[in-house]
Amino acid sequence: MTIQSRTRTRSLAVATALAGGLCVAAAQPPAPTVFSAAQAEAGRAAYENTCVKCHTVTLRGRTGDPSEMPPVSSLPADMQKMIQDRLGKVPPLAGPYFMARWGTRTTEDLSKRIQEAIGGFPPAGTNDTTALKITAYVLQVNGARPGTQELTATTAVPVDLVTRVRQ
Repeated sequence: MTIQSRTRTRSLAVATALAGGLCVAAAQPPAPTVFSAAQAEAGRAAYENTCVKCHTVTLRGRTGDPSEMPPVSSLPADMQKMIQDRLGKVPPLAGPYFMARWGTRTTEDLSKRIQEAIGGFPPAGTNDTTALKITAYVLQVNGARPGTQELTATTAVPVDLVTRVRQ
């Protein structure tokens, strides 16, 4: 086999593999949408009102690094104690560690956990839908796309299914 024919054969193999991959990607159904854009935006505002204090602006949580913002010393005493009791660590709500922990669990599980967390530090103006709004925001930050329906307390879709990046 000549160098030219080997090059053509390799090019054909690469093209075939790429085309096959595109067909598989195209055949994959789109990720379901389980929250609205307005719900996620309201969740962002609610997150910034309360969750940002422990989970930070980036939703990456705390690792105990003294440079994390906002500084632990600037937080209310009950939050400082909670963070100190956890040796400065607060789990992330975004990124690979979050997805490894929550990916196979459902949106219902996540919203219940967020409800429990904000129940411990109830910010002014929270109501029964606050956790759902924050859940919608967390899902959006992790790659989920909004749709037309709102997330409900009984919406139970695996987190990794709704956060799958659609082509």
